[in-house]
Amino acid sequence: MTELAALFLAGLSLFFTGVSGVRGRLQQLNGRRVRRLLARVTDRPLLAGMVGALMGAITQSASAVAFILSGMVATGMVSMRRALPVVASSNVGTALLVFLAAADLRLAVLYLIGLCGLAVNFRIAARFEAIFGVLFSIGLLFFGLSLMKQAFQPLPGFPEFQAFATFLKGWDFAPILLGAACRMFIQSSSAIGVIAITLEKGGIFSETQSILLICGAGPGVALASLFLSSNLKGAPRQIIIYQGFINLLSGTLLSGLILFDSEAGLGAVKRLIALVSPSQCIALVFLANMIGCLLIGVAVLPWVERLLRRLSPPAPEENISRPVFIHDEALEVPGTAVDLAASEQLRLFEYTIQLLDCVRSERSASQLDNPAALHAGIGELTGEVRAFLDELVSRQLDSEISKAVLVLERRQEHLAALEESVNQFVSTRRTGAFAGRAEELMERLAESMSLMFLTARDAWSGGDALDLDHLLKLTEDRGNLMERIRAGCQSEQVAHDQQSALFYATTLFERTVWLLRQLGLSLRAERLER
Repeated sequence: MTELAALFLAGLSLFFTGVSGVRGRLQQLNGRRVRRLLARVTDRPLLAGMVGALMGAITQSASAVAFILSGMVATGMVSMRRALPVVASSNVGTALLVFLAAADLRLAVLYLIGLCGLAVNFRIAARFEAIFGVLFSIGLLFFGLSLMKQAFQPLPGFPEFQAFATFLKGWDFAPILLGAACRMFIQSSSAIGVIAITLEKGGIFSETQSILLICGAGPGVALASLFLSSNLKGAPRQIIIYQGFINLLSGTLLSGLILFDSEAGLGAVKRLIALVSPSQCIALVFLANMIGCLLIGVAVLPWVERLLRRLSPPAPEENISRPVFIHDEALEVPGTAVDLAASEQLRLFEYTIQLLDCVRSERSASQLDNPAALHAGIGELTGEVRAFLDELVSRQLDSEISKAVLVLERRQEHLAALEESVNQFVSTRRTGAFAGRAEELMERLAESMSLMFLTARDAWSGGDALDLDHLLKLTEDRGNLMERIRAGCQSEQVAHDQQSALFYATTLFERTVWLLRQLGLSLRAERLER
């Protein structure tokens, strides 16, 4: 039993690591060509349904499909509306295992982890490193699920489990509760179907009770979804809640019908068993349950998005990371695309100012005081802008537009470096226990940086020559000033830990000043060319 508990914990850890890795690696694949391909596939309901069913059949876990798609939704590769039908139809594909009553993906998963892991670590075909990374994380996800299944698959063979099942045999609702509990831990509805067949063949459960055990997997999916999505928020969690919701409704409705058939003496289940073997009957009911998930999932599509947004409101970083100006259609008109990219870069810059405001004493109460969310959202939006510029560069452009795109690419690098410097400064300011002279100096550094950022924003958005000259004056070399501050800290006997943090903060300040100056020089060169 101890070994089984260890297997389950290891599997749970690998599962969460795989889910996190899929999302992170998909961010690297967030190119517009990939997105357009996925959009074409998911834009057609029938094709989307076939893809979902195929994914469910291959993975034998609709929950795994839901987590993979949650990563795609989080990175903007697939919209919520297009992802939901794929999730709903993936349930139908999982019925394949119950009809086969056996499937072992362990060897394929091990090959996937081994080959993709080697490709990533030794940079084999570096061009496809992001794809290998995604496949490696998916392999970890499946391997984690496999370990959790292994931990609980021997349950029907344990005398204690058989005794417990026999004890529950006289309770109509007991198989439903047992199915829900098993589904929470095994993380595969199809595995519950195999257990139901095993219990029926062993004479532990009757045909009706084994069928009710399958129905209990629906509520189990809902409970497992709440547990496994506890570290998610926003759109990714909405996907998982949707998967649990449709399984809960389908399992509850089907179990209600079967209990009503049994209590009312209609005999529909008995007549079905008379036509086929008990095992086939269980498999057919499992398939009916999964089809019910699909039908319910499609039926609730017109209004379920509003419900999901209430249950799991969009995370702050989601609103930040969604582009406002750039879009795929703009790429067809390069001149317009350049202007839109510049506007998106200015928006990025304004979010960086908000990030710095998180450590200022004078700030607007309406601003988002969440450095982690701002940093994550800015990082995702930076990826969007880079992908847009990369796609624009690949187009046939005249010399003037090509030059403008190169300027934007250089500016994008400066903006990314600026945000990273500000994020490190904010982290240092928030985590350090400053007092006295050190606190005063950190406050002054933050206010000085804010003044330069606001001046840069005015110079950028307004195009005023005076603002630009003021920015270049403010961003002159501050090395001597920083040296004096460091020397003052030593002479005033500032605590050693505060002194180290101050030295690091002044280094970040110098780097930020230099980057803002490069931005100012870029704006001035752009202004002179007009």
